[in-house]
Amino acid sequence: MIVIDEQLLQPTHRRRCGGAASRQRSAMCSMGVEPRAVPALRAFTRDVATRWGAPEETVDALRVIATELVTNSVLHSGSPEVSLLLTVDDCAASVEVRDAGTWRERCPGTGTPDQMVDGRGLGLVHAYATTCRVQRDSQGTAVRVELLIPLPAQRGQRREPPGRRSPTGC
Repeated sequence: MIVIDEQLLQPTHRRRCGGAASRQRSAMCSMGVEPRAVPALRAFTRDVATRWGAPEETVDALRVIATELVTNSVLHSGSPEVSLLLTVDDCAASVEVRDAGTWRERCPGTGTPDQMVDGRGLGLVHAYATTCRVQRDSQGTAVRVELLIPLPAQRGQRREPPGRRSPTGC
């Protein structure tokens, strides 16, 4: 497992967040595509986001997102390696999972009932996400999910998930 922490990956910069400057931090972890990558990258996400002081509900959302995206990479990419980039500031957080595999579009609701047991992970991701982008190119696939961090007055309030959206446009 290769871990690159925020001080090595990206210099600190500030962006405007609700009228105040916000410090953005990033950390990356890469490892082989194997089943143990899922719990390892989930723990990495939890540990880093917690260390940075992200609210508990944001840490929980980031863990779910990381779990689902890394699971998709392990199960479907055929890639030898998967990388997770976590970025957090006072306003928003993002998880980007990148591998050398090829994204295969599948519209929701297609296939037999047995095949439909899988495929719920991206629905969970979309329930938390503000945006979800899939980038495919000759280098592989990157999925980037962003979510807003609740203001202190909103923390602990349950956010109703937006309507189901498909990153593939199906």
